Amino acid sequence: MSIPALSPLPTLDAEPRPLAISAKLLYGVGEIPITVLMVLSGLFILFFYNSVLGLPAVLVGVGLAVTLALDAVTDPLIGHLSDRSRNRLGRRHAFMLPGALGMGPCFYLLFSPPRALGHTGLFVWLLGSMIALRATSAIYRIPYLGLGAEISRDYDDRTSTMAVRAVFGLLGTLAAAGLSFWLFFPARADGSEPKLYYEGYPHLGLAFGALMSVAGLVSFFGTLGHRTQGVGKSSEAPSFFSAFRISMQNAEFRRLWGSSTTFFLAVVLNASMAIQYFTWYARISNGKTLGGIQTSFYLGALAGVFLWMALSRVTEKRTLCMVAVTGTSALLLMAWLLVGEGRLFGTGHALPLIVGSVIGGMFASAVWVIPPSMVADVADTDELKTSLRREGIYFGISNFGEKIAAGGALFLSGTLLTVFGKLSHIAPKGAPAATPYLGILYGAVPAVLLMVSLLFVLPYRLNRRTVHGIQRELSARREAGPAAL
Repeated sequence: MSIPALSPLPTLDAEPRPLAISAKLLYGVGEIPITVLMVLSGLFILFFYNSVLGLPAVLVGVGLAVTLALDAVTDPLIGHLSDRSRNRLGRRHAFMLPGALGMGPCFYLLFSPPRALGHTGLFVWLLGSMIALRATSAIYRIPYLGLGAEISRDYDDRTSTMAVRAVFGLLGTLAAAGLSFWLFFPARADGSEPKLYYEGYPHLGLAFGALMSVAGLVSFFGTLGHRTQGVGKSSEAPSFFSAFRISMQNAEFRRLWGSSTTFFLAVVLNASMAIQYFTWYARISNGKTLGGIQTSFYLGALAGVFLWMALSRVTEKRTLCMVAVTGTSALLLMAWLLVGEGRLFGTGHALPLIVGSVIGGMFASAVWVIPPSMVADVADTDELKTSLRREGIYFGISNFGEKIAAGGALFLSGTLLTVFGKLSHIAPKGAPAATPYLGILYGAVPAVLLMVSLLFVLPYRLNRRTVHGIQRELSARREAGPAAL
């Protein structure tokens, strides 16, 4: 694949200006590989390697945990390296291109292990293909996230750009969750479970791997005209560990990081309990009904993205975060207090859960729109202090927090199920011992964690007025030239 002749690298505009809608759309397409990978990995990797190929679940878990840990550690490093890059393609695009080209083939390989492999061979294949997939996706993802903050520098326009990205991410999520079953695991004539047969998985890997690479390349070429070398000299940039320390010393970022990481901990804990809650606590086990509840959440999230984008024009970002977190927390508490045996909505009734999922999706979608825009604002305060643009490491550290939260949530869910299971003596036959407490584990515990996340963001001080003031000062510096930096 040849790259067209490149014009000279543009620099950051002195005055922040809104980004053209065409550029936002081409940038937003680049979110599809990220969400497709996240959704399909969560849906199929454990099931495929354990239930279809026969690899013991503990080995699958070890493989996934090791690669997740490596991914978490490398995210900030990749962000830092892209901040320092002076490649002719631009500091973000130089990473996005190889990442986009590599993601698809690695995804295909993950779901195409040779069928003759034994347990050792399968484990090595899982470990190797997952390391390659997480590495290529991180090389693409972190600079891609930094690019969004870099090319959209107006306070309000940043939220609009992140909202467009979220819309494409949700569309990718719906496509991955819905089309994967319909296209690759249709009902079999003998009535057997189609997901237990190997044949559909390589086709799934090929099709969605191609989608991931193509979408990444569309975003790469579509935003190539917005590539920059950033601000400051590469030789002046701090080392990785110094950059990490400086970033965490930024009080506003530290508040955002604590809030987002705790929010993610609550969300993953809630998601890990969902099947148990719906099946045993709410007594809803029909696959189509469960699919409808899940779909209603994402449809609500799509509507919510446009709501938050509109509200951000007239309301401060911190206020919107507080509203979203409070609303989500209240809904989770209602899932505990209003659903279940002897509660107002009882068991076996899907309508209240569908309505709650729509509203919950609307509230929760704020996390895909508002915090990334706030991280972009933090990068302005960082430039004011360091004279460097370092969006990459800020988004890398943010992703590092999400990986910590994901691992912590899965550990916490297993621990809580064990502890509450020992407290229960009235679980229905065949149900987990902790069934009477699933409402607490699905709703109340995540709700408390969400309120803790709210405490982190309360002292956050950046608002429209302060960011505009910072940007005016940065604009004056740029107009004055390198001597002022």
